[in-house]
Amino acid sequence: MKDTPTQGPRGLDKDAIVAAALALLEDVGEAAFSVRKLAQSVGCDPMSVLYHFKSKDGLSRAIANALSRSLVPVDPSQPWRERLRDLARQYRALALRYPAAFALLQRHMSTGPADLAHIEAVHRALTDAGIPRAALPSVCVGWYAAVIGLAAAEAGGLTRAANDVELAEMHALSDTAHPLVKSAAPLYAQLDPAVVHDTMLDVLLDGIAQRAHSA
Repeated sequence: MKDTPTQGPRGLDKDAIVAAALALLEDVGEAAFSVRKLAQSVGCDPMSVLYHFKSKDGLSRAIANALSRSLVPVDPSQPWRERLRDLARQYRALALRYPAAFALLQRHMSTGPADLAHIEAVHRALTDAGIPRAALPSVCVGWYAAVIGLAAAEAGGLTRAANDVELAEMHALSDTAHPLVKSAAPLYAQLDPAVVHDTMLDVLLDGIAQRAHSA
């Protein structure tokens, strides 16, 4: 679903402002991002930007919704697990491409019309899995929290292979106090973010199936 472009003062196109905001956010990071800098980048005053979004929070939601709009609808003919897997992998790709903007998805239950279309697809997949109707909101929000959190963690560097400093700290651990972590150090040195993502996605999907089975 594509939102209808709107124009405000000086013919500024809302979608063009969002695209500029997304590019600026990735360029300077969230800490340095501001409506003033965005206005400068598109050649207008800050109030012209706020005409469309009312507030900086409204702008952040619009940026997040732009990410949601770039997602490809899942194939409803596929099994429920494959639909959720497809969408999760798309979120991972978004996180790796837009790490700064992707963090905004963690702050909104829904970013707008485009997002709601994908949420409907998740509801359908969960229903097909056997999740009871009353539990759909909790499981849906939990699924999003897990998938978006996992992708954001990879984009931030959490799921990469352990570096030399981290490995040295593991090797220095006591054999009696931390035997499991110490012995796993070589495995942490070879950690693959893609494997972490797919492994935890399987764990999540297995959990959904188990929840549906016990409902």
